[in-house]
Amino acid sequence: MESAKINLSHNMLGCRFDNWLRLLKENAVSKDKKGQAAFITLVTFFLSIPAGMEKLIFDIPIKRTKIKKDPLYVVGHWRTGTTFLQNLLSKDEQFAWFDPIKTVSFNNCIMMKPLLGKIEKILLKDARPMDNLDYKMDLPMEEVFAQATISTQAISHMLVFPDRGKGIKFIETAFIDEQGEKQQKEWRKAYDYILKKATYIEKGKQLMLKSPENTCRMKELKRCYPGAKFINIYRNPYVVVQSTKNMFLKEMLLLSLSEPPSEAFIEDTILDLMERIYKKAFEDLYSMPEEDYIDIKYEDFVKNPMPYMKQIYRHLGLSGFEEAKPRFQEYLDSMKDYQTNHYRDMDQGLRNKINEKLGFYFERYGYHMITE
Repeated sequence: MESAKINLSHNMLGCRFDNWLRLLKENAVSKDKKGQAAFITLVTFFLSIPAGMEKLIFDIPIKRTKIKKDPLYVVGHWRTGTTFLQNLLSKDEQFAWFDPIKTVSFNNCIMMKPLLGKIEKILLKDARPMDNLDYKMDLPMEEVFAQATISTQAISHMLVFPDRGKGIKFIETAFIDEQGEKQQKEWRKAYDYILKKATYIEKGKQLMLKSPENTCRMKELKRCYPGAKFINIYRNPYVVVQSTKNMFLKEMLLLSLSEPPSEAFIEDTILDLMERIYKKAFEDLYSMPEEDYIDIKYEDFVKNPMPYMKQIYRHLGLSGFEEAKPRFQEYLDSMKDYQTNHYRDMDQGLRNKINEKLGFYFERYGYHMITE
């Protein structure tokens, strides 16, 4: 049997060594993936030495760091356009975010930044597996990937340890306010630490963050950071489900260390998760003051983003739109030839399941439900 190819850009290579050992202890690894797991173990062990030095030197000033201006969050389910919106917002120089160094290499992102930057620039040069966007060192990534390196409370671990569907347990980490007190404390401690470290590195800049699982934890985020603001971008659910399925299949192919579940299981999991996320999101969003959130329809936004950007700034009370406008336009001009993925017509069975699960979503956002 041919040995599995080692993924040199696996997202667990920057995991803190003790956290990695904890994940290995609690989750299965397939026989054909033991080489990949051993490689991650070796890399995380060697990186633990400089990571320990970095923590020793910077841990106290990081923990003393004050987040003086609470984060701005881009929320929305996977494949709703959150990446495009966050990339655009990142051109406003008043904001800071988690770049590839602060996420994948969180534990060594200060002292080893120059070396790791050169390595990651090579390893991340190809397009993302789920779409045609490139990973670039000057564009943001999801902050929860940083949290995943120091905590087991991360939904992204589901892609690494799917274990024929048993990895579904990691979904519960997204709904943190429904977890036990121990899990909640672990999540708060890890999440606040990654935000403080990023704030320390960026000399106090306001953080602009995006992770899809934040969509179902806005109440908890608001409790931790009362001044937080939210931009909720939404999209046609038929496209979102197909695109999310494509993303999960491709990412599991690259990252999984155990046997992935069937496509049917993944499909049903996406539908259950999307239903659960948005029932929670609607409850959280519409219980907060109107000036703290704004809803943006993806299909309208991508046609003419600039008026919506102005509306976002005005509604949320953000300053700096006019100063950032030329950089927004420059980025939009650079993306004018970008092509999104296209999906063939879905089968009636999947369409029926979407209609059944997400009728409340169609009603809330005014999308046409196809019944035939």
